[in-house]
Amino acid sequence: MADQPDGEQAQAEALARAQVQGQDLPALERELSVLVRRSVLSLWSNKRDENGVDRWTYALLMRLAEEGPTRVGDVARRFGIDKSTASRHLGRMEEQGLVQGIPDESDARSVLLRITPQGAEHLSAARSRRLRILRTIFDAWPEQDRTELTRLLGRLNTELDQASGF
Repeated sequence: MADQPDGEQAQAEALARAQVQGQDLPALERELSVLVRRSVLSLWSNKRDENGVDRWTYALLMRLAEEGPTRVGDVARRFGIDKSTASRHLGRMEEQGLVQGIPDESDARSVLLRITPQGAEHLSAARSRRLRILRTIFDAWPEQDRTELTRLLGRLNTELDQASGF
């Protein structure tokens, strides 16, 4: 396309957009639906593993490990759940010793939740199991394909976050 005049390039780009918006979009939606269903059933089920890590616990521990101490309200917004649901999940995790509340130095009325060493251990064990499953699938893929899939999923997640306000 780089050799095409501006008008032809614009037409080619418009055609590509029309294909995505027209025929390819239903196929993409179907493939995303299958991916989500299979992921939930195999990797991120609602069942707890031997360490008490279910999909909510895993996701919340990942967020705390990656982003640091967080308020309950921020967790609720990030996951698209109400504050009472977030509080219930985080309270259970606090009882299990996976997270702990610490004073928020910027606001004495607030508490931040952070992952504990025990929570980090549970997260590491759960992540190892999940990566083992993914490794068996993706070892046969060329590195370039894995890199491109990672890039595209990252882009999709970023744009979904922006579109949904999470």
